[in-house]
Amino acid sequence: MGRGLIVLDRVAAFVLGLLLLAGGAVALAWKYDVFADAPARIRLPGLPALVTEDWWPWAIGAAGITFVLMALSWLLRHIPRRRINRLSLDGSSAEGRLSADVDSAVGAAAQVLAGTPDVRSCSGHLITDRGEVVAELKTTIEPDADLDQVRLATEQVLTELHQMVGHEELRTRVLLRTAR
Repeated sequence: MGRGLIVLDRVAAFVLGLLLLAGGAVALAWKYDVFADAPARIRLPGLPALVTEDWWPWAIGAAGITFVLMALSWLLRHIPRRRINRLSLDGSSAEGRLSADVDSAVGAAAQVLAGTPDVRSCSGHLITDRGEVVAELKTTIEPDADLDQVRLATEQVLTELHQMVGHEELRTRVLLRTAR
């Protein structure tokens, strides 16, 4: 979730909270006759005639669709995005930021691992998991694969990936699946 979305959420919650508090205070003041000249009931004489207009269902429908789209947009913006593409490198400062496209390096490592005998396919992505940066390789191996050979190839690919990236905090995860 980005900073702008966090600020928007907090401002919206603050404004909604103020409106609810003010509405509650006005309702209590009205109930206990704090406003001496307040009517006992609120009458809106034009409202029944307004509801019978031809455009009313269309306006209510448009407002409903707008609220549904706003709610869906709000929910989609709050889905945590685990994939990342770039990592900040040591040496970044106010004068400039150093970053690396590590997702491409993880993809290249996956292609190298996919070229290993007994490995049917492999894909790789850079994600964040519980605050850690993780290079995740999803590998599909043949049913009769030599696991020692796959393990050695995986270790070699991960060693090269760590050397290429040069990021101390990079963690790795290899998910093995057996092909049918």
